[in-house]
Amino acid sequence: MAESSSKKDTTESKQQPPLETESFLYSPLPNYIKKSDIHKDNDIHQATSSLLSSNNKDFIKTFVTDAVASRAKDPEQIYSEKIKDKSLLLDNPPKASRETREKRKLKRRAIIKGKSMTAKEKRQLKIYELPKEACKYEYFEQLNALWMGYMEELWGPPGSKESTLAPKLLKADFHGAILTVTKSKCPSYIGISGICIQETENTFKLITRKNICKRIPKAKSIFTFELRGAQFLIHGDQFAYRASARANKKFKGKPTVDIK
Repeated sequence: MAESSSKKDTTESKQQPPLETESFLYSPLPNYIKKSDIHKDNDIHQATSSLLSSNNKDFIKTFVTDAVASRAKDPEQIYSEKIKDKSLLLDNPPKASRETREKRKLKRRAIIKGKSMTAKEKRQLKIYELPKEACKYEYFEQLNALWMGYMEELWGPPGSKESTLAPKLLKADFHGAILTVTKSKCPSYIGISGICIQETENTFKLITRKNICKRIPKAKSIFTFELRGAQFLIHGDQFAYRASARANKKFKGKPTVDIK
């Protein structure tokens, strides 16, 4: 029994550190905490904020006056007019948590989605399809007149050579042009002529004089249009881009393969 009691005493003495080590490890509390109750978080927060704010104000004043001293005659006046009694953050603001960042992203996506529709939604609503009562050739003759004026400005003054217009055709807009299919891999497309009312990446949509809308693929087709008595060819394989993308694209010279 004596041995067991002695063992307990030795273990307890090992677990409990001496008083000298406690005084070495734990430093005394600051004065502003001693004055207030330690268990009251509000008092501690007010004391620390007041201490930090006083230090910040002293630092701001010295920093501003030193920075402006070489350029201003009276740095104290600049500090009192522009910075004194104004709330300034010296520390970096805390980063938002991952959850808050994801919520912000979702809100942005919802705002963007509310303003613009997806391609699937556009197809479902059929916003690019003309109603049957609007498919009349006479309605688009004014569009053709506007396009003719646009091409006249693009070509230049009368007497300009055809070679000046040819490179500009790659980036020109063909909504309103009277296009005629002269060659195509599909024989049923040959001879179709009408005003271009819609251009997509792979097709020209033409309305004929018989008020019939025809969608002609660009691939393996050659189109022609007339301007100032001259006839111009459009190789559909080289126009397989959207009108907006074609306006900003840099084209390189490519050989053309004749369609038989």
